Amino acid sequence: EVECFQPEDVARIRECLKGEPIKWRTITHLLLITGCRRGEIMGLHWDAIDWANQQIEIDCALLYSPIRGVYEDTTKTSTTRFIKLPVETINLLRDYRQWYVELRFKNGDQWHETGYVFVQDNGEPMNPDSITQWLGKFSQRNDLPHINPHKFRHTMASLLYYNGFDSITISKRLGHAKVSTTTDIYSHIIKRADEKAADCIADVVLRPPRHA
Repeated sequence: EVECFQPEDVARIRECLKGEPIKWRTITHLLLITGCRRGEIMGLHWDAIDWANQQIEIDCALLYSPIRGVYEDTTKTSTTRFIKLPVETINLLRDYRQWYVELRFKNGDQWHETGYVFVQDNGEPMNPDSITQWLGKFSQRNDLPHINPHKFRHTMASLLYYNGFDSITISKRLGHAKVSTTTDIYSHIIKRADEKAADCIADVVLRPPRHA
């Protein structure tokens, strides 16, 4: 079974993130809200953020290999998808953008303009492995359950299933090439969500509250 965070774990993680640097706070927030893979977050360009329509375009990913180093490639399924963002996420990205501009100004001639949203202090692209490393240290510092980027992806999918969203919608948000991939991975969560739905309808139709 895929590993997911419980709602109380998510609440603790969000609370602990308040004291962290805005770059890492924003990266972690996006992992949870979008369900993107870590390489897709690292490969996000500023021009892929549609501020007016509150969405991002996911069309590439940053990868790493010992031979090539950090390099840009297509998404895992070689497809492009658009992900809607809540207003809270857009506001956080605006705050981060201000910090980013200040960082670029401080670096002056040492800055390397790459167009990526998340970069090293000199503007160079980040190694996607750095997300996993930072999250591991973050979880240890705050006595949190072990955190890896993909666990956020599973958490988002499970939350959507439990709140009644269909597999097609969830599959598109995750960027799976086939809906069957989504249903195979989350079959146990779909089953639990269906059981929850059965109990819900029974509570409403078959077990109406008794009036005093």
